[in-house]
Amino acid sequence: ATPRCSARQLVREALERYGLNPEDFGQFALCDVVGRPGGAGGGWQGEHLREVGDWERPLVLQELWKPKAGWSRRFEIRRRQDLDRAGDNNGDEGDGTGEWRVATEGRWPPGSG
Repeated sequence: ATPRCSARQLVREALERYGLNPEDFGQFALCDVVGRPGGAGGGWQGEHLREVGDWERPLVLQELWKPKAGWSRRFEIRRRQDLDRAGDNNGDEGDGTGEWRVATEGRWPPGSG
C-alpha cells in the first residue's frame, strides 16, 4: 500500500489477502478507529469510529492527523451492513455507543471469532 491508495483499494487488497472475493469490496468499509490502552486485559480500547470514504487516502490521513498524546489510531475493516445498523442505534442512544458497538463486535477476517 502507498499513500496514493484509496480506502476502496485497501479494502480490496485486504479481502484478497484473506482469501475472500475482492469483488465483494462494496460490502465492506474501512474504518478509522481512535482509542487507547486500557481495555479488558490491558488491551487496546477503541473509543471513536468513523467510516473512511471510499476515495479518501487513509495513509495520508494517518500521516496528517495524529491522535493526541495517550491515544492511538488503527484502521479496521467492517461490514457496511453492521455500520448501517450501528448508525440506526446512534440516534436512539445519543451517546455514540452504537458507533463503538460495531468496532467491538466484528472480527477480522469475518468468521474468525
